[in-house]
Amino acid sequence: MRLVVNTTKKMQKEFGVDVGGFGNQLRIQYPNVWKNVKDNWDEKFSEIPITYDVSITIKDYGMIGSKKNK
Repeated sequence: MRLVVNTTKKMQKEFGVDVGGFGNQLRIQYPNVWKNVKDNWDEKFSEIPITYDVSITIKDYGMIGSKKNK
């Protein structure tokens, strides 16, 4: 989770660019809102709060591909 938070903060505050595709999701899910912010999206993106909902699925565990002792 910390990696995700740090990455989005860096995108917003240091670079000021939406490389994660948040604007595209906004355009698809809320087209009317997108029409109002699309001309200055990078500026708006650097100011908006982002909330996170992270879920993890562990598909396997252990030492996959490790050498077996002979």
